[in-house]
Amino acid sequence: MRWTTLTLAAVLAAAVVGNLNLQMASATMAKTAPMIMLNAAQVPADAKWVIYWNFDQAMAHPEVGKLLATFLHSHPDAKKQIARLEKAMGAKFPSDFHDVLIIGRAFGPGHGAVVIHVNARQSHITNYLKSDPAGTTVSSLSNGITKMVDKKGVATYEAAPLADTFVISRSQTSLKHEVKVLTGQSAGMKPENLLLSGSHEGMIMYAASANMVQFAGRHGGRPGPAWMRHVSNIWLAAMVKKEKLAIVGRIDTKSADSAAQMVQSAQDMQSMMELGATGANANPRQHFMAGVIDRLNIGAIGKTVRIDWAMSLKKLLAGPPKNTTSGQ
Repeated sequence: MRWTTLTLAAVLAAAVVGNLNLQMASATMAKTAPMIMLNAAQVPADAKWVIYWNFDQAMAHPEVGKLLATFLHSHPDAKKQIARLEKAMGAKFPSDFHDVLIIGRAFGPGHGAVVIHVNARQSHITNYLKSDPAGTTVSSLSNGITKMVDKKGVATYEAAPLADTFVISRSQTSLKHEVKVLTGQSAGMKPENLLLSGSHEGMIMYAASANMVQFAGRHGGRPGPAWMRHVSNIWLAAMVKKEKLAIVGRIDTKSADSAAQMVQSAQDMQSMMELGATGANANPRQHFMAGVIDRLNIGAIGKTVRIDWAMSLKKLLAGPPKNTTSGQ
């Protein structure tokens, strides 16, 4: 895809999933700024889903940076995307970026808003957008909102309601509402809300959704995965604990049978991976992946499924032996 102002949001999304620059993700880039965490007051009170990435927390651990850099090695286009992101925002990634919050008050395309906390200036972004030669029209609306329309007629909206805080959305309605939440004009979510029940200080990632059955029917205009139709609420959180990357989660299902089936499916997958890794034709990559999956502990109590997984960052960073061409 050609670089247009519209792809600014896409690049941010790419950054959210861990596309860090190889040099910036090195051990020398560990953050020293005070850590921030998911602020419930910045999530709309009626939000249905939330995704959160904390770059401050992640980059405080050199091994995490190295792990993400290793991942990036197989995604070379990400380096170009990050360079464009830096140019657009006039900021260094990840040192100037603190966290990214993506929220939605409804399911389906066009209902989300992205909140980025970054050391950047609105004036720089505005000047960059206006100078972008890729056929995008930029206009200033009321209340400090910038509208960007690409050559296909797709609109994206951006605003900076607070210092070092930027909001991007495909929906002007969603953007305006989030701006009101950030400025205290609309209610934010209570910390004890079920959607944030797995959120806590020290996270590097958090994802949660309420009433997943609605999302299952509106996944990009297509039916979502079948398992979603059996889930009411779900959350997953990632953190670093005692030099291990840990992931914990909870899935509230519609019935005890649904919970038991999910656990059984996960255990079946573990057995299949282990069987494949012990076969005569097994390669180092299969051995490594079987070891990763084997660390998953999953169980059900009634309608609730609990997830617990942890693995040494050093082992994850080492990966399968490099002296083989198998598994490529």
